Amino acid sequence: MPKNSARTKNNSNRRAGSSSAKSAHSRNGKARSAPSKSTRKRTPIDQSWLNDFLSEMLAVEEGGEKLYAKALEELAHDDLRDKLEEFHEETQRHIELVREMMQSAGIDDSHKSPTAEAAEQKAEGLLSVEVEDHLKDLNNIENLVLAETKDHWDWEMLNSIAGRIEDADLKDVVRDALAEVFKQEREHLLWNQQTLTMLASEAAERQETGEEAEDEEKESARDY
Repeated sequence: MPKNSARTKNNSNRRAGSSSAKSAHSRNGKARSAPSKSTRKRTPIDQSWLNDFLSEMLAVEEGGEKLYAKALEELAHDDLRDKLEEFHEETQRHIELVREMMQSAGIDDSHKSPTAEAAEQKAEGLLSVEVEDHLKDLNNIENLVLAETKDHWDWEMLNSIAGRIEDADLKDVVRDALAEVFKQEREHLLWNQQTLTMLASEAAERQETGEEAEDEEKESARDY
């Protein structure tokens, strides 16, 4: 056989083999591929877990309400009062909404999960901290940043699993609550964070001014 004919035959065999391999790989790949997001069924959320989580949310909201009340009672920066009163009232409303979700889930609002009991203890710890008068606003807003960080995460978590709730009525109640609360929770956290930064900067300036005044007094004493 001429060399050119042999070379042509070999090339044809290689192409045929390559095509067969690709076809087999394609078939095997299709068999191993995961289902698309559109066809994958999401696992329903465990109802007992959700019950405990809602119980925890209630404890966090109730702790936050007490922290707002304390901040208002001890407030020295009166320019912060309007926002604190607004957020206090909204937090009271959030408590009502969590109770409505618990009622829809068939949970008594006296039910306390282990995480709810832990949340209560944390709030009581924050409420029990005592500081000097000039640090009370700073301390109270810092406590609210801590509380609102957890509170904001709770609603974020609820939002992420809302679509996996099986009970249609409960799912509607949860989605209605999220629609009312979600934006407010972001505002609560952001305002408290910014206010804490402002108060901390103010405290730093006050400390610096005090040190400068002390240095001037020492210098005057040396002149005598």
